[in-house]
This record gives sequence, structure tokens and C-alpha cells, in this order.
Amino acid sequence: MKLRYNYFIIPLLGIITVSAASYFAQTGIAWYRTLNLPDWTPSNSVMTTAWSVIFTLSCISVLIIWNRYTKQKYFALIIALFVLNAIINVGWNIIFFTNREIGLAFFQGVLLTFNVLILVVLIWRFCPIAASCLFPYSIWVIFTTLLTLRVWMIN
Repeated sequence: MKLRYNYFIIPLLGIITVSAASYFAQTGIAWYRTLNLPDWTPSNSVMTTAWSVIFTLSCISVLIIWNRYTKQKYFALIIALFVLNAIINVGWNIIFFTNREIGLAFFQGVLLTFNVLILVVLIWRFCPIAASCLFPYSIWVIFTTLLTLRVWMIN
């Protein structure tokens, strides 16, 4: 197996995305603790574990596509959607934690959900394994978007 630069760059971009999202989440953590939260809100450790798994699987998905499917019809679109996904993800943290706009964060979550689902559909056509890596992400983002809606409704 030939070692390629993207084996370092793609995970590095994932780490940068996670770090940025985490940074903005920390800016509003004191405010977050004052919110009314549903009983089914996961603990911080569950959230951290879930996002760690999701970002790892997402990086694996991108690596598979980048290393095997650059000639696919939708390759450039898929990569653009992954980049957009990172931007939306970090943006959600800015909107929710830094700006404290719960309603707007809900709509950002809907946008993130559609982004992930579009990625799954596009990738599934030529690589079900890479698309399957995004299944936990799609389930989690649907869950967290519904959680955001509920938090918005009770606050």
C-alpha cells in the first residue's frame, strides 16, 4: 500500500474541524448549563464519544473516496459537500453556543441533516462501504437536530 499525503491531510482537516467546533462549544458552556434540557439529553461524555466516532468514520469515508473514486462523476461534488459539512458543523456550534440562537441552530441542524443524507445517497451509488461509514452520523445528526428543537421549545 502506497502512503499518500491525504492519509495525513484528511484526518488533520477532521481534527481542525473537531477542534474548531469544540472551541466554539466551550465559549457557551456556562450558558448551556443554565438551559432547560429534556431528560433524554445525552451526557457530555456520550456527546464527546459520539462525535469522536462520527468524525473518525467520516474521515475513513473521505479517505476511501479520495483514494479509490476520484474518477467518479460526482467526486468533486462529494468533496465539496464534505467541506460544506465541516463548515455547517462548526457553524452550528457558533450559532448555538456563541450566539445563543437556539432556533437558528435548529435550522442549521436541518441543513446539516440534509447535507449528510445527500452525501450518503451520492456515495452509496458507487461505494456502499464509504456511505455506510456515514450512517451513524446521519442518525446522530437527526437525533441532535430533534434535541435542538426540543431545547428551543422549552427555553
